[in-house]
Amino acid sequence: MQLTSPTGHLTVDFYEVQYANGDVSERIALKVVTLNGGTKSKSYVRIKDLKREVWSRVHTYGYKQTRINTVPQLFNSAMALAC
Repeated sequence: MQLTSPTGHLTVDFYEVQYANGDVSERIALKVVTLNGGTKSKSYVRIKDLKREVWSRVHTYGYKQTRINTVPQLFNSAMALAC
């Protein structure tokens, strides 16, 4: 899912995470924050935190859902330490 800020300068993408064995995670998702077309951060978030963040960005800050990301991204264990 992609959320876009009211100004259109900031986008937040959420992707399903797929492990090397082909299983899709039911626990974590990949979050990619982009500002003015340049990636600013990538991190893993728990699904329950993702739902809370999406609700907050849409209902509090006026973000709009602009795309559905259907292709899972390959899990990178080097980034997993933050989860």
